[in-house]
Amino acid sequence: MGSRADINVEDVVARKRAHRQACIPQEWLLSESTVKQYAAHPIQIFNSRLVEQVLTPRDLEITNTNEDATDLVEHIHSGRISCLETVLAFCKRAAIAHQLTNCLSEIIFDSALSRARELDQVPASQRKPLHGLPVTVKDSFFIKGYDSSIGIAALCDRPAQTNSMIVQVLEDLGAVIIAKTTVPQTMLTADTDSVVFGRTVNAYSGSMGAAGSTGGEGALIAMGGSALGFGTDGAGSVRMPAFVNGIVGVRPSGYHFTVDGQPILGRGVCGTTQLGPTTVAGPLTRSVRDAQLVFRLFWQARLWERDPMLLPSPWFNLSLPSRLRIGVWADHDHVHPLPPVARAFRLAQQRLAAAGPHIELLPFVGPSIATVWSLQKEFCQLLDLRYLKGLVAMEGATEIVRRTGILYPPESTTKSQMSVLEQLHDLNFQIMALVRGMGKAWNAHGQPLDAVLWIPAPHPAVPFDEYTDLTFTALFNVIDWPAIVFPTGDFADSKLDASTDGPVAEEDLFGDEDRRVQSLYFGHEESFDGLPLSVQLIGRRGQDEKLLAIASKVHDIIKAR
Repeated sequence: MGSRADINVEDVVARKRAHRQACIPQEWLLSESTVKQYAAHPIQIFNSRLVEQVLTPRDLEITNTNEDATDLVEHIHSGRISCLETVLAFCKRAAIAHQLTNCLSEIIFDSALSRARELDQVPASQRKPLHGLPVTVKDSFFIKGYDSSIGIAALCDRPAQTNSMIVQVLEDLGAVIIAKTTVPQTMLTADTDSVVFGRTVNAYSGSMGAAGSTGGEGALIAMGGSALGFGTDGAGSVRMPAFVNGIVGVRPSGYHFTVDGQPILGRGVCGTTQLGPTTVAGPLTRSVRDAQLVFRLFWQARLWERDPMLLPSPWFNLSLPSRLRIGVWADHDHVHPLPPVARAFRLAQQRLAAAGPHIELLPFVGPSIATVWSLQKEFCQLLDLRYLKGLVAMEGATEIVRRTGILYPPESTTKSQMSVLEQLHDLNFQIMALVRGMGKAWNAHGQPLDAVLWIPAPHPAVPFDEYTDLTFTALFNVIDWPAIVFPTGDFADSKLDASTDGPVAEEDLFGDEDRRVQSLYFGHEESFDGLPLSVQLIGRRGQDEKLLAIASKVHDIIKAR
């Protein structure tokens, strides 16, 4: 199709959506009335007998979300379940998830089932660690023979010629990739909506966003349609979909997981240069121990020997200190947490405090975060976005792309009089100030902390096109520290939350963004009921294995029982 300057966007979109629909077997389609019945709360279909329109009791047993990928691998290796019945069950459940949340971009069920049949013939002695495990990846990762359109019409019908390294390692470990998942147009937003594939909705509420840019992955795993997934995180793109959908998501330290094998959208944008905050690849999982499994296996694969951009990342099987020192970052200067988020954070602290002498909670007074998101956006705007803007111009920008203000900064944005080189120096100076401030706070109690507990955002999932400030996750891309989000097991409850937290007084608001976030909730409290709540745990740069070990222990304590 040449330069694609003359593409008919409507034709491309119609063809792409029709092909996707045709990849779902007719017998796996829910009735129209069932789709309509569960559109408001997709995940609730699994509490209904109507799910048996597609899933057998055996399918439900295999895809049960009370078990994780670690369990599934053990069941497959023991012979309790076959690769074929496992992959088939997950393909069917992914089809259900897609019909209710619009989470899949490329459906690979047929080839996945063929691979599962082959894997069942492999002798037990030759089986790999993830043998037969059904997994998914974000649309941006190359899979040979399939598009990586990232929801842009001009990038459709350009199947990848090779696998990305993440995909290749997953397959080398024995995993079976069953689908690619939706991302927002440009991947530079926190709400998954595109011209090509449409909007992906939250697993818990069809009127709330799935976040982004790994939004399809977040919704799918929450719905039980994948055992684990991979995304990328440039400002929270793994962690935001994880927390709004109630699953686990990890942002590793930079240069430990390869991002090789994705569309290059401009110098410094999924490209080969790195002039500012790091974009990383990371897993979305059902449990913290699944994240540990992924890190261990990938690091044991010695990816740094294949990708010259990576740092060596040996897995040490670390032992934790007998007494963990965890900082609690309760106060900051950007946006007051909404009542459900504040309650979940308090409950997490209370449960840790009650866990006994092996955990010590200490106040953490971090640096100002008021300019973090604007700093991140300034870096993005210094990158070469001309190619990406040209692609979007052919089809028109989605509302969330316009509102986020990266591709199209507000006209009121003051143009710097500094050269680009001077701006880069200035922005990196600001990053170093944040790093120094975090380091000072980390060591403020005489001995270094082991981790810091924080919120992943001041809100749970929000209505469409409203997730436009990424400060609480972007901070750790800016300073390149690892972070993990995981659910507390608590859910938004307007009646319960009204009894403990009320509106913030006008004079106490930090500014316009704080006022905007408060207005999303107050007056609409009941629309947030039932949304999952999470916390974020932070580690020091390069201490990913330690962070995951702490997270495993902490999550076991704080998750509501």
